[in-house]
Amino acid sequence: MKKNNIFRNKSFRNKSLSRIFIVNYIYTIIIFIIALILFIFILIWGIISNMHLTKEEERLMEEEFFVQNYEDININGILEVGGWIETIENNKVISVIGEKKDNINDYNLLNVINFYEDQLKKEEKFFDLKVYKQDDKLYIVKIPNSEFFLTKQLKIKSLGKRVRETIKYSLVIAVVFMVLALWGGYYKYIKKIREPLNQINLGIEKMSKGNLSVRLDFEGYKEIDSIRDSFNYMVKEIKLVNENKDKLEKSKRDMIRDIAHDIKTPITSIMGYSRALNDGTVQDSEEKRIYLDYIYNKTCRLNYLVNELFIFTKLDSIDYKLNIKQNDICEFLREVVALYYGEIEEAEFNLEIDIPEDPIYYKFDAKELERAICNLIINSLKYNERNTTIFIGLNNNEEDIEIIIGDNGIGIKKEILDKVFEEFVRGDISRESSGGSGLGLAITKKIIELHKGKIILISDEGGGSKFKIILKK
Repeated sequence: MKKNNIFRNKSFRNKSLSRIFIVNYIYTIIIFIIALILFIFILIWGIISNMHLTKEEERLMEEEFFVQNYEDININGILEVGGWIETIENNKVISVIGEKKDNINDYNLLNVINFYEDQLKKEEKFFDLKVYKQDDKLYIVKIPNSEFFLTKQLKIKSLGKRVRETIKYSLVIAVVFMVLALWGGYYKYIKKIREPLNQINLGIEKMSKGNLSVRLDFEGYKEIDSIRDSFNYMVKEIKLVNENKDKLEKSKRDMIRDIAHDIKTPITSIMGYSRALNDGTVQDSEEKRIYLDYIYNKTCRLNYLVNELFIFTKLDSIDYKLNIKQNDICEFLREVVALYYGEIEEAEFNLEIDIPEDPIYYKFDAKELERAICNLIINSLKYNERNTTIFIGLNNNEEDIEIIIGDNGIGIKKEILDKVFEEFVRGDISRESSGGSGLGLAITKKIIELHKGKIILISDEGGGSKFKIILKK
């Protein structure tokens, strides 16, 4: 498969999410600190910049408010710089334009003297004033001192507004910087997590619809790669289980069909011969004996099939347990050979034995392992011709014990070589002609597997067969 998708990025290979989270956490703190420093810097710079008066404020500072005639005074300018205008009648303040910032409401001689004494005691003079007379009234214009209060008044008036604007702008800039920096830093990580999760979700959706050929193919962070591998393994195992289930169902159907055939044939024969005897069709005593022998043989055949089927189903049961005991497996194998020595001679087979003299102790079920080995010996005797050499041996390897049972006979056809351990694999004609059940090798395989071992068949058609039973130590 060509690796050209967006996930083939070596920079992310074998990196864990926990490490990335720690890096991102540190990155977030750094960005926050930078944004805070940026905010403070802009704020300080803005405040320092705003400490100076604007041109309009400088104009007001330089403007001459105390003109010759009252009609010419700039009332708005006076109010803007914090000044005010008092109207005096009968030495009393009767009205004020602007915000009055002193407490003189009665302009008698004593109050005026006291006020100026206070002014003289202070280093700074807060007000400048000028008195205008018009229409029998006095108008006193008071303006903050141009060198102190006026400057302070103008700055206080505008500084608050400017500071607020500076805080707002610096905060906006800091937040925008932080958002852009965090987004730029996190985007590739988010993408590396989001895209695999989308693929995983799509894969699960396909799998839920029965598509077990789906596989995830991406490279991301270590934890997500682990999910990918687990998903692919799970789908593979589910597919394998389904295939085995279908295979098992087919095997069961074939098994039931073959059992029905194998049982039906002798039963049909028994029914025919017994009816002939019952109806009196057969009168000759010798012929009756032949019929009875045939019925007996068919009954024995039927009993053999039932016993083989019973053994097979017993071994296939999850509740079945082997009777494991420690024995000398070399002596055990010699006893099995001795048990079938007469049949080997009767079949005119040659026998070669290679079993170690020294005892080798191993834990096994003697009864079941004998059944497994006997099936192999019987098969060799049943399907090969006279003068075939059968050899039985045992090898004590470092990690396992190897039992070998083989011959130089006719071998096994290639088309059934891979299926020889399945039930009824040889077909009806072979079973009928040989008298076998078709379950012998299937039983042998189950027994070996119950011993946590395996059986291997090596065979060439016309070149003999060799079964290797491998038992782990």
